[in-house]
Amino acid sequence: MDVGEILLKKHIDDNMLTFIKNHINNFEKLDIVRFFGLNSSSRVDVETLTEVTNNKKEEITKAIKELVKAHIIEEVNVEDKKLYELSQNKNTLELVKRFISYYSKNSIRMLIIGYLLNKSIETKK
Repeated sequence: MDVGEILLKKHIDDNMLTFIKNHINNFEKLDIVRFFGLNSSSRVDVETLTEVTNNKKEEITKAIKELVKAHIIEEVNVEDKKLYELSQNKNTLELVKRFISYYSKNSIRMLIIGYLLNKSIETKK
């Protein structure tokens, strides 16, 4: 367990730490989960997610595919266009709701951002 995880563990429960480690392990996923957590009834395409998160399309596409594979986000086809929405699974909705609640607290938000920064530095080595 690295320092970021130890600090987070002091402020969030184990299930939330596991959720962050496994599913919100980069800034693109953080932005996507935040978007859908704050707009839980939204159904949008990759271009819209790219615009609202201010990320590169390739990075958002990769992140959204991983979140779909993890059943956090669902992919739906509407008139031959791929759209994405928050999974309606009860457990997923609860985790995302709690994540948004934690993330709204400045001190925890800073810990999560620090954790992700540390992870991004590690992957670039």
